[in-house]
Amino acid sequence: MNAGQETGVTAYLARLGLDERPPATVETLTAIHQRHIEQIPYENLGAVLGAAPDIDAATTLARVAAGGNAGYCFHHNGLLTLVLRELGFNVVPAWGYPWGSEEGRRDRRVEHLALTVRGLPTDENPGGIWYPDVGCGDGIHAPLPLVTGEYRQGPFTYRLEVRDGEWTFFHDPKGSYTGAEIIDEELAPGQAEASHHRLTDPDGGPYTSHLIAQHRLPDAVEALRGCVFTRKADTIDRTEVTRYDDWRDALHTVGVSFQDVDADALRGLFDRSLAAHRELQEAG
Repeated sequence: MNAGQETGVTAYLARLGLDERPPATVETLTAIHQRHIEQIPYENLGAVLGAAPDIDAATTLARVAAGGNAGYCFHHNGLLTLVLRELGFNVVPAWGYPWGSEEGRRDRRVEHLALTVRGLPTDENPGGIWYPDVGCGDGIHAPLPLVTGEYRQGPFTYRLEVRDGEWTFFHDPKGSYTGAEIIDEELAPGQAEASHHRLTDPDGGPYTSHLIAQHRLPDAVEALRGCVFTRKADTIDRTEVTRYDDWRDALHTVGVSFQDVDADALRGLFDRSLAAHRELQEAG
């Protein structure tokens, strides 16, 4: 790693409130995961503004270390992979895709960057393989042992079904998707880029249709989708956000940075989001 990336790792850790480079332990992995997913939101702000950021991990690291936004799974988990390796963790790449139906589950495609961290055995996880994921927004708050079973974190319950060379993550019923298939292998060169370009294509890419920004707290998920702010905990509370200042405050609440975001472009996005929201209301 070059000097610039080393400086970026230090600044990233400082942003998370970690002033010194910690050892490669389960405790460190958990602390980084929890602080990251609380403080650095999953969001598609760049994509819906027509300029999705590159998924190069070093570029994402520099942006986040300077106080900017990350993006979605390819950005978050790419950044996490780079940082963990710099700290001495054994990181093994993986990939997968979320699904909401059995038909979608059978549609094998590249839509999620994933990873495992190995060589960290505990009494709970003697095999020492862990599944962190900071790229789902409303997903796990801390790494899971890669062991078949059910796991409770705050008000949410998750389940893993681990098979040879792959596993299924079953989300809490209150989650934004039903589950995700994860394949324990590294993407071939160009696969991640091709998926990124398809997902963020200004001409119909699914990540460009409406704004989503969310983060995971120990006891809740907070999200802004279009003009609706949602807090999911033991119950689900939804609030319409139809004034620009309130909408901007909601983005700030989930951790979105306005660094390098054009004010006029942001206001234009709100206007489009509100118009779409009104249209949906009128359509029932």
